Amino acid sequence: MRKYLFAEIYYILAVILLLLASCDKNVLNTTEVNRLTNQEAQVKVVFTTAYRSNPSYYIYLNGQRSSSIIGPTSTTAPNITPFPGGGLNTGGGSTADYLRIAAGQSTVSVAVPKKGTVTPEDSLQLATSQNTYESGKKYTLYFADTSTNLTSVLVVDSLNAPDSGFTKFKFVNLMPDVSAGLDLYIGTVKVASAIPYKGVSPSFVVPTNNTSTTWAIRPAGAASTTTALATYASASALANRRVLTVIARGYNAITTASDIRRKTICLVFNQ
Repeated sequence: MRKYLFAEIYYILAVILLLLASCDKNVLNTTEVNRLTNQEAQVKVVFTTAYRSNPSYYIYLNGQRSSSIIGPTSTTAPNITPFPGGGLNTGGGSTADYLRIAAGQSTVSVAVPKKGTVTPEDSLQLATSQNTYESGKKYTLYFADTSTNLTSVLVVDSLNAPDSGFTKFKFVNLMPDVSAGLDLYIGTVKVASAIPYKGVSPSFVVPTNNTSTTWAIRPAGAASTTTALATYASASALANRRVLTVIARGYNAITTASDIRRKTICLVFNQ
């Protein structure tokens, strides 16, 4: 009888120890991976600034290097990979990741480092932007134009997923040389109207079985039959319950297909 009693006690103790070990592991993962502190926000950086030299660059958050080297995918492909994460027609992946950033006043910089250095002070700085970030929120920071005209747009990303059978979008106009603003179409349907440079449209949804998967931009007020300034087609954009941002970038005046500064439609994954 005592033999069975000891075996039963040993079994119970083993189960308890196993449960404790599992609990510790779950707590560690939740704390380190999924939870932000109340002093943190999240940001994704999209460097749409097109220099003819198409340089590789690093991203810095508050003076600390926060990315691997981001380089062009080819000599004719503009290097506008959203970091971290990705998008369509960007050279990036298909995830919707964000970086942690300190809430309050924080600085994001883009720089080409000197060989063997890791600080922006020792680098050729291409862009910098200081903004106020609210804890718990997700943002995308877009850089546009070049040189003394370089500017940035900080957008709060609302990531509430749409109903099943739909994809949610917003539109950001990053083309500086279309004074009338831009209309955005998918197929023959206008989904955003007269969005000015650096403007952001309200969110809108598109059914995943939409008859067209071709995006087009036209000058604000132009007829839907007018030749589009740029188009981009991808069925991958209409993924069920995903959230994306459509961006128009580059310069309308540049029409050469091989010029990395040409007008282009891209999409960024937010969710």
